[in-house]
Amino acid sequence: MKNIENQLRLFEVLEELKVEVTVYFPEDKTSKWWEAVSPSMIAAGPVIWQQFYTTFLKQYFPEKVLLQKMSDFENLTQNQNMTVVEYISKFNELGTYALAIMADEVPKLNHFKIGLNSQIQSALAFYKPTKFDDLMGAAIRVKIDIKRREDDFKNKRPLTGQSSSNGQNSKRPNKSGGSSKGSFSAPNQPKTKP
Repeated sequence: MKNIENQLRLFEVLEELKVEVTVYFPEDKTSKWWEAVSPSMIAAGPVIWQQFYTTFLKQYFPEKVLLQKMSDFENLTQNQNMTVVEYISKFNELGTYALAIMADEVPKLNHFKIGLNSQIQSALAFYKPTKFDDLMGAAIRVKIDIKRREDDFKNKRPLTGQSSSNGQNSKRPNKSGGSSKGSFSAPNQPKTKP
């Protein structure tokens, strides 16, 4: 229906012709639905667009579904397996059912921010964007930075059984009291020949 509305707007179809033009778009089940309901609607007088639209939504998008989608939007959070881009996509998709929030930049920014995972929220705690695009970009950059730091940490961490942070193997004394890597001599003292 949104695609149909966009096409009607694009072709600047007059309000009184919208229903007449639209009935050619539906396919399969929707076409059969219109054939079934149109006689009673037309008998009551000319069918205006809003009447057609409301009847269509009652049939294919019941109020319970709308309420569930609104609830999904209210409770949307970025879970562990969701990238920032996936979260943005889901936010925008479900946001079509919460037009009051999406139409006002302040609640939209706030709602988006509180749904981000805690690491990203913390990094953006003092960031006060005024545009949604700026907040989306910042969230993506923060996630990239977090990922880079995690990767750097993994690469720098020594593996079990390896040496200390300076990269040298630790020297353990052997049973004879010497080092397992050869004899130890104090600095500036000559080694004695065996």
